[in-house]
Amino acid sequence: MKSSRQDVSGNYAGAVTRLLAHWVDMAVVGLSFVAITVALDYVLRTIVGVEPITDDRGPWFALVAATWLFLYWWLSIAIAGKTIGKALLGLRVVSRDGGILLSARSALRAIALPLSYLLFGLGFLGIVIGRERRALHDVVAGSAVIYDWGPRTAELPTPISAYLARKTGDLTELERD
Repeated sequence: MKSSRQDVSGNYAGAVTRLLAHWVDMAVVGLSFVAITVALDYVLRTIVGVEPITDDRGPWFALVAATWLFLYWWLSIAIAGKTIGKALLGLRVVSRDGGILLSARSALRAIALPLSYLLFGLGFLGIVIGRERRALHDVVAGSAVIYDWGPRTAELPTPISAYLARKTGDLTELERD
């Protein structure tokens, strides 16, 4: 029987989903960076008794923040194939042929990510118009972003879904009980 539900796992991820995942990731990176910075400042001041250097720390903060951002993107993709934002939205980063993205390729993707922002974000244009929906950093690293919901379908169970399944005769074992 033909299923009325759509299985999207393995398809290339769309621009809106990738954008939302990116925003979640930027929030996670920003909030975790602030939390760690505040905690470290507290430990240094109150427990260790050391006054952190407060003059001209802008360049150091920028370097540490960039390193934190790189580590987040690199290690998340290298270890799990996804960041927190991608996991929440059902996305996975894979090699172009669909395999696991190697750690070196994941690092290259994280390094190339800022290149996609250059020239007013033209590096992201491939996500919108490309057949494989790959941004510049995906092309550089030989990666692709796909939907990965596992064996689940792309539909939340709702009363209308159950009604349609009954009407079409497409019932799974769980729906029959």
